[in-house]
Amino acid sequence: MKYISIDLETTGLEKDRYEILSFGAIIEDTENKLPLSEIPKFHAAILHSELTGSPFAFNMNKKIIEAIVQYQTAKDQDEKNDLVQMTGMHFYHEDEVVEGFYRWLYDNGMVEVDPNFLNQQIVRLENGKIYPAITSKTKPVTINVAGKNFASFDKHFIERLPRWKQLIRIRQRIIDPAVIFTDWKNDNALPSLDECKIRAKIQGEVTHDALEDAWDVIELLRTQY
Repeated sequence: MKYISIDLETTGLEKDRYEILSFGAIIEDTENKLPLSEIPKFHAAILHSELTGSPFAFNMNKKIIEAIVQYQTAKDQDEKNDLVQMTGMHFYHEDEVVEGFYRWLYDNGMVEVDPNFLNQQIVRLENGKIYPAITSKTKPVTINVAGKNFASFDKHFIERLPRWKQLIRIRQRIIDPAVIFTDWKNDNALPSLDECKIRAKIQGEVTHDALEDAWDVIELLRTQY
């Protein structure tokens, strides 16, 4: 089975008021468990001209915000490329991130495409890669998603991104590791990601980095397969 572990960092908890700062995603194949260094990863920072949010969220995500500012004020493309290399993130405007995610899915064999697409309209990127053009007739890709609190939090933010509903479909059954690590006798609520890691005996604190949190979810789920 293949699923995608997704995590977001945002400027606050209210989906209709606050913005996504970063988007981390990792493709997991339960039959081919790759290390973090080799597994397919998507890590995006989203460029905003203005931000609305809570002081707590701004403080927690100050490194991401600093990277966004550095990218927006970079003198040239070489400086931007250096920042991408240093942070491991690609930087997208909000109306570009879903297309970038879709192309990453395509690069990793997650998108079913007409084998004759090269005879149709294509897009050639600056790096020489070619992709089927995204049009009103593009068939959305359906994915299995895992994530801590994804169904109640991240999903509501991510569905606001331009073109998400056009290009991406999420299966209804979201994989949340909290259920696996719940102490049904003593817990009054589902455990946090930190508590799940403690119970699974996985070392390291939750960093609130979107990609690292997505990896934490995969490590938790790997204890079950």
